[in-house]
Amino acid sequence: MSKIFSYFSKKVLIYSGVVLVIIVVIVIKLGGGNGKQMTVSVRANIVQEVAATGKVKPNQNVNLGFDKSGRVANVYTSVGEMVKGGQIIATLESGEILADIAKARATLLEENIKLRETESTTPITYNDAYKNLEAAIKGGFADADNAVRNRADQFFKNTTDTPKFEISIISGNFIHYFNVPSDTTIEISNERKKVENILIDWQKRILNLNSSNLISEANKAISDLGIISTFLDKIAGAVNTFSPVEYAYETTVNGYKTTISSARSEVSLAISDLVTAKDKLNTAGTLGDGGQFGSILTQEAKVSGAVATISSLEASLNKLTIRAPFDGVVTLQDAKVGSAVSAGATLVSVVSQNEMYVEANISEIHIGKISTGNPVSITFDAFLNEIFLGEVSFIEPGDVVIDGIVNYKVRVSLKNFDPRIKSGLTANLKIETSKKENVVSIPMYVVIKEGDKNFVNKLVGKDVQKIPVTLGLYGNNGLVEILSGVGEGETLEF
Repeated sequence: MSKIFSYFSKKVLIYSGVVLVIIVVIVIKLGGGNGKQMTVSVRANIVQEVAATGKVKPNQNVNLGFDKSGRVANVYTSVGEMVKGGQIIATLESGEILADIAKARATLLEENIKLRETESTTPITYNDAYKNLEAAIKGGFADADNAVRNRADQFFKNTTDTPKFEISIISGNFIHYFNVPSDTTIEISNERKKVENILIDWQKRILNLNSSNLISEANKAISDLGIISTFLDKIAGAVNTFSPVEYAYETTVNGYKTTISSARSEVSLAISDLVTAKDKLNTAGTLGDGGQFGSILTQEAKVSGAVATISSLEASLNKLTIRAPFDGVVTLQDAKVGSAVSAGATLVSVVSQNEMYVEANISEIHIGKISTGNPVSITFDAFLNEIFLGEVSFIEPGDVVIDGIVNYKVRVSLKNFDPRIKSGLTANLKIETSKKENVVSIPMYVVIKEGDKNFVNKLVGKDVQKIPVTLGLYGNNGLVEILSGVGEGETLEF
């Protein structure tokens, strides 16, 4: 990239140099003994630029800390290491909250058992059974959606269009990929797309539940859950073949296994609920308004409360973990194993690696010339002999006053990523604000200004006449475009 630009720059400089040499030669030859000198108008390229100095900044930069106070248990990265979005960077001690979660899960199991007992012993009318089955169909979809899209999808890329089953762990500057047979990867990836279509269709059918189709929809839901259960079983079969000893992230590997196990249990329970609800509707009494459905709803509320308790505890557990919010590089790591830390204190900083830009302040005198899309040539103090390409991507509408002068921040995006370019490097910018090629031009010093009018002394025959001219673009090479008054190859006195 830089070589191409250097070559282009050399051509422009050579061409401009030739133009100036021609003008100088003409001046020398045409200059007479009367103290006056002559030059000739020529065609040239006129380029207008604004020069500025800026700093390289990452597109994303974030400071991270724990949401709760505690003692650091594990630190998985160090400064300079690459991290992947969602990767665990550090954790606090979590034994107490893990015990609370285990207790809450036991309570949930107990409440579910009580719910089954209540459902089996409570007389139920047709109306109650109808409502129960309708709720089971909707609940089955919610469970399937959570099991697939929230739990299983962490093992996939591009889940909506072309899903790909892939599991990896970043360790330092290396990425470890689980060794899954290619035929298994293809099979699971294809089934993920099939499952997505099932979920989309199921969600639409829920909107049209009625007494005439409730049983058939229940059968369809049970069938769909069976397909999803088989899909999750295949993922579990792949995940459970890996030993955490082989990797630096034992917690992560075990977490993967726990996640897919929870998803399978969730779907299995949904199937059981649907089968039970359908059977009760088939054996319910005649249609009526009475019944003891309320006792079932009360117990279901207790189950929901137990689930909410677990969710709350899991949310608290997440607050004991620092995760990378995006792919990038760790630039600060102050978390030390065994040290006590406060909630909200900055311990880790992460910057995006592959997306950098240059930020520069442009004075109000020049900002009117600059527009988004303007090409920019960039040099860095760290790489003095190289020129990089970029373009103006954003101009902040608000001003910033520096030393009493109004400035506006301008963002310049780099055309191509170069790993040598680091955040904080000083960048020298030449922003091309306007360019005209092969236009009639003369040196600026030939122009005579009188008020708001411009003139030149042009040789007409043997006489020199003062001719008004209309000027166009002023270039950085000392030339100015002539719009009218002088044509190409005409002789001017100065």
